[in-house]
Amino acid sequence: MKTYLRALMLNEMGTDTLDLYEIELFVWYAKETEAVLQKMLSSELAYIREQSAQGNSEINDSGIVAVDYFARRIRYSHVIYLVSMLESCLERACSTLMTMTSQETKPFGPTELKGDHWTRRRRFLERYGSLKIPNDLWTAPEMLISVRNCLVHENGSTANLSDDKRKRIGEFPGLDISGPELKIEQSYVQHALQALRALVKHIEDGIRKAIEESKKTLAAR
Repeated sequence: MKTYLRALMLNEMGTDTLDLYEIELFVWYAKETEAVLQKMLSSELAYIREQSAQGNSEINDSGIVAVDYFARRIRYSHVIYLVSMLESCLERACSTLMTMTSQETKPFGPTELKGDHWTRRRRFLERYGSLKIPNDLWTAPEMLISVRNCLVHENGSTANLSDDKRKRIGEFPGLDISGPELKIEQSYVQHALQALRALVKHIEDGIRKAIEESKKTLAAR
């Protein structure tokens, strides 16, 4: 009976780590907000050209400042939400692994490992799920976490960034630390999104494989 119930549980277990269409909905949301930003910017640039055509000696460009502020806050929010999706993916993957692991070999939880919130979950998946996450898949999400921490804890200020962190940030498209505040372009949001999509797929494929291996082990008993 115990073996039967465990086999039934494995058969019913899903591999999704994010809600259905969550990434696709974010793609739509990011595209729509970017369209709004471009419309706002076009309107303000048209107003500046109109003033110039009228021969105004003092051009009122305060609208551009407002659009820049709006764009900065929107893209900051994009980064924060992408990290939230990454966190959800890792947490649900760990939860699935804990559920599918037999009681006899039940590992301790990811919170008992060393490292930050995200690294602990990566180590847990790798150690107990045999779900190796290659460094080339982890590098971009790791930078995404660093950018998020800068936004959340420093409000985007670049003053306290170390030389090493500045060098690493400079390797990613759409990130600018030349000013007092971290500037994020649409290209970085898209880059981070594609990196997250690749990582989620890799993790879900790994969970699917782990479930199949558990089924084979159970069937051989």
